[in-house]
Amino acid sequence: MPHITAFIQRVVDARDPDIASHQSRLRSYAEGFAKHLSLNRDDTYTLAYGAEIHDIGKLSISESILHKPSRLTHAEYLLIQQHTRLGAELIQPLSLDDQIVAIVLHHHENFDGSGYPARLSGEKIPLLARIVRIIDSYDAITEDRPYHKGAQPADAIAMMHSDAHWYDPDLLREFTAFISIT
Repeated sequence: MPHITAFIQRVVDARDPDIASHQSRLRSYAEGFAKHLSLNRDDTYTLAYGAEIHDIGKLSISESILHKPSRLTHAEYLLIQQHTRLGAELIQPLSLDDQIVAIVLHHHENFDGSGYPARLSGEKIPLLARIVRIIDSYDAITEDRPYHKGAQPADAIAMMHSDAHWYDPDLLREFTAFISIT
């Protein structure tokens, strides 16, 4: 699969270098956090691969919406939400591991059931997607975006804890420990 990853990364980088760098950072976070969690080699690989391509569906979203410097309209937000389904559809012909498809499809599910696309809750959300939900949020909060300045790591963790209902509590606690030692 490394050749597929390289291909996807090149396509994403050609279309949107910001998404490409985000996906690269997520792969790095995933590898480190997997080690912290003592995940086995196969799960670590699957998590890292899924984290790296989790936002591939954003290739199907207009750049004017992805890089909009102001608040999205309700319709634009609904369109952005489609990137999870679009991503899963894009990678479907590749016959990837089901866990990778689950990461792409469910990385915006919230632990309390308020996420998308399926409004899954708790442990109904696949484990690796719950992990990507956390590292994706952390990266989004700490990096500069068109609509906000990136927060410091400690502030990002505090923000995530204020929205703790979105995250698996055990994984959020472990991620907080992981970030404090990195």
